Amino acid sequence: MRPDTEHEKRPVRSEEVSVLQNSRRTTDESIVCDGGPEDRDTEVFPHSLPPLTEPTAISVNWRHTYDPNRRRATFRVPYPVLEIALQKKDDLTQKLPQRFENGRRTVAGMRLFFEVADLIIGSSDFTQCKFHRRGENGESRIFGTAFIDCNFERCILGGTVYRHVRFERCTFRRCDFGMSQFVDCQFQSCKFTECTSEHVSFSATEIDPSAFLAGATVPLYNYNSPYEGEPTPQALKSQWLEIRRAIAAQLVKSNGEICHTTNCDAALVELKHEELRLRIDLLKARPLRAGVKSSALEAARCAVQWIILVGTKGGTSLARLGVIAIVAVPTYATLLSFSTVEFQNESCRLAEVTFPAIVEQLARATSLFLAIGFTAFVGHSLVETVLLTAGSALGLVWYALLAAVVIRRVYR
Repeated sequence: MRPDTEHEKRPVRSEEVSVLQNSRRTTDESIVCDGGPEDRDTEVFPHSLPPLTEPTAISVNWRHTYDPNRRRATFRVPYPVLEIALQKKDDLTQKLPQRFENGRRTVAGMRLFFEVADLIIGSSDFTQCKFHRRGENGESRIFGTAFIDCNFERCILGGTVYRHVRFERCTFRRCDFGMSQFVDCQFQSCKFTECTSEHVSFSATEIDPSAFLAGATVPLYNYNSPYEGEPTPQALKSQWLEIRRAIAAQLVKSNGEICHTTNCDAALVELKHEELRLRIDLLKARPLRAGVKSSALEAARCAVQWIILVGTKGGTSLARLGVIAIVAVPTYATLLSFSTVEFQNESCRLAEVTFPAIVEQLARATSLFLAIGFTAFVGHSLVETVLLTAGSALGLVWYALLAAVVIRRVYR
Protein backbone atom coordinates (compact mmCIF):
# COMPACT_ATOMS: atom_id res chain seq x y z
CA MET A 1 0.00 0.00 0.00
CA ARG A 2 1.25 3.46 -0.84
CA PRO A 3 0.85 6.24 1.74
CA ASP A 4 -2.24 8.41 1.55
CA THR A 5 -1.06 11.78 0.35
CA GLU A 6 -4.36 13.59 0.07
CA HIS A 7 -3.84 16.42 2.51
CA GLU A 8 -4.10 20.14 2.42
CA LYS A 9 -1.42 21.84 0.36
CA ARG A 10 -0.32 25.46 0.27
CA PRO A 11 2.39 27.48 -1.48
CA VAL A 12 5.76 27.07 0.16
CA ARG A 13 7.39 30.35 1.10
CA SER A 14 11.09 30.82 0.54
CA GLU A 15 11.76 31.29 4.28
CA GLU A 16 10.03 27.95 4.95
CA VAL A 17 12.21 25.99 2.56
CA SER A 18 15.26 25.95 4.80
CA VAL A 19 13.16 25.01 7.84
CA LEU A 20 11.45 22.22 5.90
CA GLN A 21 14.74 20.81 4.65
CA ASN A 22 16.40 21.06 8.04
CA SER A 23 13.59 18.96 9.46
CA ARG A 24 14.00 16.46 6.64
CA ARG A 25 17.75 16.37 7.20
CA THR A 26 17.25 15.70 10.91
CA THR A 27 14.75 12.96 10.14
CA ASP A 28 17.03 11.45 7.50
CA GLU A 29 19.91 11.14 9.95
CA SER A 30 17.80 8.85 12.10
CA ILE A 31 16.55 6.98 9.04
CA VAL A 32 20.06 6.25 7.75
CA CYS A 33 20.87 4.48 10.98
CA ASP A 34 17.86 2.23 10.42
CA GLY A 35 18.46 1.36 6.79
CA GLY A 36 16.86 4.52 5.34
CA PRO A 37 17.86 6.69 2.38
CA GLU A 38 21.55 6.98 1.71
CA ASP A 39 21.45 10.62 0.67
CA ARG A 40 19.09 13.48 0.06
CA ASP A 41 19.31 16.81 -1.69
CA THR A 42 20.08 19.73 0.56
CA GLU A 43 18.55 22.22 -1.82
CA VAL A 44 15.13 22.40 -3.42
CA PHE A 45 16.54 22.72 -6.96
CA PRO A 46 20.17 21.60 -6.61
CA HIS A 47 20.68 20.60 -10.27
CA SER A 48 18.14 22.72 -12.11
CA LEU A 49 16.97 26.28 -12.61
CA PRO A 50 14.07 27.13 -10.27
CA PRO A 51 10.59 27.54 -11.75
CA LEU A 52 8.76 30.84 -11.99
CA THR A 53 6.15 29.58 -9.52
CA GLU A 54 7.39 27.85 -6.39
CA PRO A 55 6.09 24.35 -5.58
CA THR A 56 3.64 23.72 -2.77
CA ALA A 57 4.44 21.96 0.47
CA ILE A 58 2.87 18.61 1.33
CA SER A 59 1.56 17.97 4.81
CA VAL A 60 3.68 15.00 5.84
CA ASN A 61 1.95 12.55 8.16
CA TRP A 62 2.72 9.16 6.64
CA ARG A 63 4.63 6.51 8.50
CA HIS A 64 7.72 6.31 6.29
CA THR A 65 9.57 9.20 4.70
CA TYR A 66 11.06 6.87 2.07
CA ASP A 67 10.04 3.79 0.11
CA PRO A 68 10.52 0.91 2.59
CA ASN A 69 9.85 -1.98 0.19
CA ARG A 70 12.98 -3.84 -0.91
CA ARG A 71 11.07 -5.55 -3.69
CA ARG A 72 10.75 -2.22 -5.48
CA ALA A 73 13.53 -0.61 -7.49
CA THR A 74 12.78 2.64 -5.66
CA PHE A 75 13.68 1.21 -2.24
CA ARG A 76 15.05 3.98 0.02
CA VAL A 77 13.99 6.71 -2.39
CA PRO A 78 12.68 9.59 -0.21
CA TYR A 79 9.06 10.55 -0.60
CA PRO A 80 8.82 14.12 -1.91
CA VAL A 81 7.65 16.86 0.46
CA LEU A 82 7.03 19.37 -2.34
CA GLU A 83 4.43 19.08 -5.08
CA ILE A 84 4.03 20.52 -8.55
CA ALA A 85 0.37 20.55 -9.57
CA LEU A 86 -0.18 20.96 -13.29
CA GLN A 87 -3.67 22.46 -13.50
CA LYS A 88 -3.43 24.09 -16.91
CA LYS A 89 -1.10 23.89 -19.89
CA ASP A 90 0.67 27.15 -18.99
CA ASP A 91 1.87 25.48 -15.80
CA LEU A 92 4.47 23.61 -17.84
CA THR A 93 6.45 26.85 -18.22
CA GLN A 94 5.40 28.37 -14.89
CA LYS A 95 5.71 25.51 -12.39
CA LEU A 96 8.28 23.14 -13.88
CA PRO A 97 11.97 24.09 -13.50
CA GLN A 98 13.31 26.24 -16.30
CA ARG A 99 15.40 24.72 -19.07
CA PHE A 100 19.17 24.88 -19.30
CA GLU A 101 20.99 26.21 -22.32
CA ASN A 102 21.05 22.72 -23.83
CA GLY A 103 17.23 22.76 -23.92
CA ARG A 104 16.69 20.18 -21.15
CA ARG A 105 15.11 20.62 -17.75
CA THR A 106 15.73 18.69 -14.55
CA VAL A 107 13.00 17.85 -12.06
CA ALA A 108 14.27 16.23 -8.87
CA GLY A 109 12.55 15.10 -5.68
CA MET A 110 9.07 16.36 -6.60
CA ARG A 111 5.60 14.88 -6.53
CA LEU A 112 3.78 15.66 -9.76
CA PHE A 113 0.02 15.98 -9.90
CA PHE A 114 -1.56 16.02 -13.36
CA GLU A 115 -4.94 17.76 -13.12
CA VAL A 116 -5.08 18.60 -16.85
CA ALA A 117 -4.88 16.35 -19.89
CA ASP A 118 -3.20 16.64 -23.28
CA LEU A 119 0.15 17.88 -21.97
CA ILE A 120 3.38 17.43 -23.92
CA ILE A 121 6.47 17.18 -21.75
CA GLY A 122 9.71 16.95 -23.70
CA SER A 123 13.47 16.86 -23.06
CA SER A 124 13.12 16.51 -19.29
CA ASP A 125 15.03 14.52 -16.69
CA PHE A 126 13.03 13.29 -13.70
CA THR A 127 15.02 12.07 -10.70
CA GLN A 128 13.42 10.53 -7.59
CA CYS A 129 10.05 11.98 -8.53
CA LYS A 130 6.70 10.55 -7.59
CA PHE A 131 3.86 10.27 -10.10
CA HIS A 132 1.37 8.79 -7.64
CA ARG A 133 -1.12 11.27 -6.21
CA ARG A 134 -4.79 10.55 -5.54
CA GLY A 135 -7.33 12.97 -6.95
CA GLU A 136 -10.77 13.86 -5.66
CA ASN A 137 -12.15 10.54 -6.91
CA GLY A 138 -9.58 8.63 -4.88
CA GLU A 139 -7.67 7.49 -7.97
CA SER A 140 -4.20 8.46 -9.05
CA ARG A 141 -4.35 8.99 -12.80
CA ILE A 142 -2.55 10.64 -15.69
CA PHE A 143 -4.60 11.22 -18.83
CA GLY A 144 -3.59 12.11 -22.38
CA THR A 145 -0.03 13.22 -21.61
CA ALA A 146 2.98 12.71 -23.88
CA PHE A 147 6.51 12.31 -22.54
CA ILE A 148 9.03 12.78 -25.34
CA ASP A 149 12.79 12.28 -24.96
CA CYS A 150 12.55 12.10 -21.17
CA ASN A 151 14.69 10.28 -18.63
CA PHE A 152 13.24 8.76 -15.47
CA GLU A 153 15.77 7.94 -12.75
CA ARG A 154 14.51 6.08 -9.65
CA CYS A 155 11.00 7.46 -10.06
CA ILE A 156 7.89 6.12 -8.34
CA LEU A 157 5.52 5.45 -11.23
CA GLY A 158 3.47 2.74 -9.56
CA GLY A 159 -0.08 2.79 -8.26
CA THR A 160 -1.27 5.12 -11.02
CA VAL A 161 -3.70 4.68 -13.91
CA TYR A 162 -2.24 5.91 -17.21
CA ARG A 163 -4.78 6.48 -19.98
CA HIS A 164 -3.83 7.55 -23.50
CA VAL A 165 -0.31 8.37 -22.29
CA ARG A 166 2.55 8.24 -24.78
CA PHE A 167 6.20 7.65 -23.90
CA GLU A 168 8.50 8.30 -26.85
CA ARG A 169 12.29 7.83 -26.75
CA CYS A 170 12.24 7.65 -22.96
CA THR A 171 14.60 5.82 -20.62
CA PHE A 172 13.65 4.34 -17.27
CA ARG A 173 16.34 3.37 -14.78
CA ARG A 174 15.47 1.73 -11.46
CA CYS A 175 11.88 2.91 -11.61
CA ASP A 176 8.92 1.11 -10.07
CA PHE A 177 5.73 0.43 -12.06
CA GLY A 178 4.10 -1.80 -9.43
CA MET A 179 0.27 -1.80 -9.34
CA SER A 180 0.10 0.60 -12.30
CA GLN A 181 -2.47 0.31 -15.08
CA PHE A 182 -1.65 1.34 -18.64
CA VAL A 183 -4.75 1.73 -20.82
CA ASP A 184 -4.48 2.71 -24.50
CA CYS A 185 -0.89 3.87 -23.99
CA GLN A 186 2.18 3.81 -26.22
CA PHE A 187 5.83 3.10 -25.48
CA GLN A 188 7.89 3.93 -28.56
CA SER A 189 11.66 3.37 -28.65
CA CYS A 190 11.87 3.22 -24.86
CA LYS A 191 14.60 1.59 -22.76
CA PHE A 192 14.18 0.03 -19.33
CA THR A 193 16.99 -0.77 -16.90
CA GLU A 194 16.64 -2.52 -13.53
CA CYS A 195 12.95 -1.65 -13.11
CA THR A 196 10.32 -3.45 -11.02
CA SER A 197 6.70 -3.95 -11.99
CA GLU A 198 4.82 -6.35 -9.73
CA HIS A 199 1.10 -6.59 -10.53
CA VAL A 200 1.37 -4.16 -13.43
CA SER A 201 -1.52 -4.18 -15.90
CA PHE A 202 -1.48 -3.44 -19.63
CA SER A 203 -4.58 -3.02 -21.76
CA ALA A 204 -4.56 -2.08 -25.46
CA THR A 205 -1.08 -0.66 -24.94
CA GLU A 206 1.68 -0.73 -27.54
CA ILE A 207 4.98 -1.70 -25.95
CA ASP A 208 8.06 -3.66 -26.99
CA PRO A 209 7.93 -6.80 -24.80
CA SER A 210 11.62 -7.61 -25.19
CA ALA A 211 12.68 -4.12 -24.09
CA PHE A 212 10.35 -4.07 -21.09
CA LEU A 213 11.23 -7.55 -19.84
CA ALA A 214 14.94 -6.93 -20.40
CA GLY A 215 14.68 -4.22 -17.78
CA ALA A 216 12.42 -6.15 -15.40
CA THR A 217 15.25 -7.68 -13.40
CA VAL A 218 15.37 -9.04 -9.87
CA PRO A 219 16.17 -6.20 -7.41
CA LEU A 220 19.05 -8.08 -5.78
CA TYR A 221 20.86 -4.76 -5.40
CA ASN A 222 18.43 -4.00 -2.55
CA TYR A 223 19.39 -7.15 -0.63
CA ASN A 224 23.07 -6.51 0.06
CA SER A 225 22.29 -6.61 3.79
CA PRO A 226 19.11 -8.70 4.12
CA TYR A 227 17.09 -8.70 7.30
CA GLU A 228 16.20 -11.84 9.18
CA GLY A 229 13.17 -13.54 7.73
CA GLU A 230 13.54 -12.05 4.25
CA PRO A 231 13.82 -14.34 1.21
CA THR A 232 17.24 -15.42 0.07
CA PRO A 233 18.53 -14.23 -3.32
CA GLN A 234 17.79 -17.66 -4.81
CA ALA A 235 14.23 -17.62 -3.46
CA LEU A 236 13.78 -14.11 -4.79
CA LYS A 237 14.93 -15.21 -8.25
CA SER A 238 12.39 -18.05 -8.19
CA GLN A 239 9.61 -15.65 -7.20
CA TRP A 240 10.59 -13.29 -10.00
CA LEU A 241 10.15 -16.03 -12.60
CA GLU A 242 6.42 -16.07 -11.87
CA ILE A 243 6.32 -12.25 -11.87
CA ARG A 244 8.00 -12.12 -15.28
CA ARG A 245 5.66 -14.80 -16.61
CA ALA A 246 2.64 -12.77 -15.48
CA ILE A 247 4.08 -9.63 -17.11
CA ALA A 248 4.71 -11.48 -20.37
CA ALA A 249 1.11 -12.73 -20.38
CA GLN A 250 -0.08 -9.15 -19.92
CA LEU A 251 2.07 -8.01 -22.84
CA VAL A 252 0.67 -10.74 -25.12
CA LYS A 253 -2.88 -9.69 -24.27
CA SER A 254 -2.20 -5.97 -24.56
CA ASN A 255 -0.46 -6.05 -27.95
CA GLY A 256 -3.03 -8.53 -29.23
CA GLU A 257 -5.87 -6.17 -28.37
CA ILE A 258 -4.47 -3.56 -30.77
CA CYS A 259 -3.51 -6.19 -33.40
CA HIS A 260 0.18 -5.29 -33.22
CA THR A 261 1.40 -8.60 -34.67
CA THR A 262 5.14 -7.89 -34.31
CA ASN A 263 4.95 -7.05 -30.62
CA CYS A 264 2.38 -9.79 -30.03
CA ASP A 265 4.69 -12.42 -31.53
CA ALA A 266 7.62 -11.08 -29.53
CA ALA A 267 5.52 -11.17 -26.36
CA LEU A 268 4.50 -14.76 -27.05
CA VAL A 269 8.15 -15.76 -27.41
CA GLU A 270 8.94 -14.06 -24.10
CA LEU A 271 5.98 -15.81 -22.47
CA LYS A 272 7.15 -19.23 -23.68
CA HIS A 273 10.67 -18.46 -22.43
CA GLU A 274 9.38 -17.49 -18.99
CA GLU A 275 7.08 -20.52 -18.77
CA LEU A 276 9.97 -22.83 -19.63
CA ARG A 277 12.28 -21.16 -17.09
CA LEU A 278 9.59 -21.47 -14.44
CA ARG A 279 9.00 -25.17 -15.17
CA ILE A 280 12.72 -25.91 -15.07
CA ASP A 281 13.06 -24.04 -11.78
CA LEU A 282 10.18 -26.00 -10.26
CA LEU A 283 11.71 -29.24 -11.57
CA LYS A 284 15.05 -28.46 -9.93
CA ALA A 285 13.32 -27.68 -6.64
CA ARG A 286 11.29 -30.91 -6.72
CA PRO A 287 12.45 -33.34 -3.99
CA LEU A 288 13.43 -36.90 -4.88
CA ARG A 289 10.61 -38.33 -2.76
CA ALA A 290 8.17 -36.76 -5.24
CA GLY A 291 8.96 -39.68 -7.54
CA VAL A 292 11.49 -40.37 -10.25
CA LYS A 293 8.82 -41.20 -12.81
CA SER A 294 6.95 -37.94 -12.42
CA SER A 295 10.22 -35.99 -12.53
CA ALA A 296 11.23 -37.80 -15.71
CA LEU A 297 7.88 -37.00 -17.32
CA GLU A 298 8.20 -33.34 -16.37
CA ALA A 299 11.73 -33.28 -17.77
CA ALA A 300 10.38 -34.72 -21.03
CA ARG A 301 7.70 -32.00 -21.16
CA CYS A 302 10.37 -29.36 -20.64
CA ALA A 303 12.41 -30.91 -23.48
CA VAL A 304 9.41 -30.85 -25.83
CA GLN A 305 8.65 -27.25 -24.88
CA TRP A 306 12.28 -26.32 -25.54
CA ILE A 307 12.18 -27.97 -28.98
CA ILE A 308 9.03 -26.04 -29.88
CA LEU A 309 10.57 -22.81 -28.58
CA VAL A 310 13.78 -23.25 -30.53
CA GLY A 311 12.22 -24.75 -33.66
CA THR A 312 9.41 -22.25 -34.13
CA LYS A 313 10.42 -19.34 -31.90
CA GLY A 314 7.50 -20.03 -29.64
CA GLY A 315 5.13 -20.84 -32.50
CA THR A 316 5.71 -17.55 -34.32
CA SER A 317 8.38 -18.26 -36.94
CA LEU A 318 8.23 -20.19 -40.21
CA ALA A 319 11.76 -19.12 -41.05
CA ARG A 320 13.35 -21.49 -38.55
CA LEU A 321 11.34 -24.42 -39.90
CA GLY A 322 12.48 -23.46 -43.39
CA VAL A 323 16.10 -23.49 -42.24
CA ILE A 324 15.60 -26.93 -40.66
CA ALA A 325 14.23 -28.29 -43.95
CA ILE A 326 17.03 -26.70 -46.00
CA VAL A 327 19.64 -28.31 -43.75
CA ALA A 328 17.90 -31.69 -43.32
CA VAL A 329 17.24 -32.54 -46.98
CA PRO A 330 20.88 -32.21 -48.21
CA THR A 331 22.02 -34.06 -45.09
CA TYR A 332 19.63 -36.92 -45.87
CA ALA A 333 20.82 -36.94 -49.51
CA THR A 334 24.45 -37.17 -48.43
CA LEU A 335 23.79 -40.05 -46.03
CA LEU A 336 21.79 -41.95 -48.66
CA SER A 337 24.65 -41.54 -51.16
CA PHE A 338 27.03 -43.49 -48.91
CA SER A 339 24.58 -46.19 -47.83
CA THR A 340 23.21 -49.43 -49.22
CA VAL A 341 19.62 -48.26 -48.86
CA GLU A 342 17.35 -48.96 -51.81
CA PHE A 343 14.51 -46.79 -53.07
CA GLN A 344 11.91 -48.62 -55.17
CA ASN A 345 14.39 -51.49 -55.65
CA GLU A 346 17.10 -49.11 -56.90
CA SER A 347 20.28 -48.36 -54.97
CA CYS A 348 20.52 -44.90 -53.47
CA ARG A 349 24.31 -44.91 -53.67
CA LEU A 350 25.46 -42.04 -55.88
CA ALA A 351 27.44 -43.61 -58.74
CA GLU A 352 28.37 -40.35 -60.47
CA VAL A 353 28.24 -36.68 -59.56
CA THR A 354 26.07 -35.15 -62.25
CA PHE A 355 23.33 -32.58 -62.05
CA PRO A 356 20.47 -35.03 -62.86
CA ALA A 357 21.84 -37.52 -60.32
CA ILE A 358 22.04 -34.85 -57.61
CA VAL A 359 18.49 -33.66 -58.32
CA GLU A 360 17.22 -37.23 -58.17
CA GLN A 361 18.99 -37.82 -54.86
CA LEU A 362 17.55 -34.61 -53.38
CA ALA A 363 14.08 -35.73 -54.48
CA ARG A 364 14.54 -39.04 -52.67
CA ALA A 365 15.76 -37.24 -49.53
CA THR A 366 12.80 -34.87 -49.67
CA SER A 367 10.33 -37.75 -49.88
CA LEU A 368 12.00 -39.37 -46.86
CA PHE A 369 12.01 -36.13 -44.84
CA LEU A 370 8.37 -35.46 -45.60
CA ALA A 371 7.53 -39.12 -44.85
CA ILE A 372 5.80 -39.40 -48.23
CA GLY A 373 7.81 -42.29 -49.62
CA PHE A 374 8.98 -43.93 -46.42
CA THR A 375 7.63 -47.35 -47.39
CA ALA A 376 9.60 -47.24 -50.66
CA PHE A 377 12.94 -47.25 -48.76
CA VAL A 378 14.56 -50.51 -47.72
CA GLY A 379 17.52 -50.66 -45.33
CA HIS A 380 19.90 -53.64 -45.42
CA SER A 381 21.08 -53.28 -41.83
CA LEU A 382 19.64 -52.46 -38.45
CA VAL A 383 21.42 -49.08 -38.38
CA GLU A 384 20.02 -48.10 -41.78
CA THR A 385 16.49 -49.10 -40.77
CA VAL A 386 16.72 -47.11 -37.53
CA LEU A 387 18.07 -44.05 -39.37
CA LEU A 388 15.31 -44.24 -41.99
CA THR A 389 12.67 -44.42 -39.25
CA ALA A 390 14.25 -41.57 -37.31
CA GLY A 391 14.44 -39.44 -40.45
CA SER A 392 10.75 -39.89 -41.20
CA ALA A 393 9.84 -39.28 -37.54
CA LEU A 394 11.73 -35.98 -37.64
CA GLY A 395 9.74 -35.06 -40.72
CA LEU A 396 6.46 -35.79 -38.94
CA VAL A 397 7.52 -33.55 -36.04
CA TRP A 398 8.40 -30.85 -38.57
CA TYR A 399 4.91 -31.24 -40.10
CA ALA A 400 3.28 -30.80 -36.69
CA LEU A 401 5.27 -27.67 -35.88
CA LEU A 402 4.58 -26.24 -39.33
CA ALA A 403 0.85 -26.81 -38.96
CA ALA A 404 0.78 -25.11 -35.55
CA VAL A 405 2.56 -22.00 -36.85
CA VAL A 406 0.42 -21.78 -39.99
CA ILE A 407 -2.83 -22.14 -38.04
CA ARG A 408 -1.77 -19.43 -35.59
CA ARG A 409 -0.81 -17.07 -38.44
CA VAL A 410 -4.13 -17.63 -40.17
CA TYR A 411 -6.32 -17.06 -37.12
CA ARG A 412 -4.36 -14.50 -35.13
